[in-house]
Amino acid sequence: MVKLKKIAVMPLAKILCALQSMVGLILGVIVAIGSVTTQEDDGLWSLGAWSILVFPIVNAVLGLLSGMLLAWAYNLFAQWFGGIEFELEDK
Repeated sequence: MVKLKKIAVMPLAKILCALQSMVGLILGVIVAIGSVTTQEDDGLWSLGAWSILVFPIVNAVLGLLSGMLLAWAYNLFAQWFGGIEFELEDK
């Protein structure tokens, strides 16, 4: 058994930042296409092509912050309850 006792905060935050920015880009493209194909000017559809820029940036910031918070919380709880245990196999 191997125990994960601590997670480095910034590496996790950077990975989640990158992953969330990709999700934001996909969502931004969907909203941009939807704004072109619909006649409504309400809510997200009013962002139009800006959503391709805005969504990845917002999601990246949220990913960075959530990564920092999650790593910090894991490290705190791992001190109290122990870490997550893994069973690894050599091939």
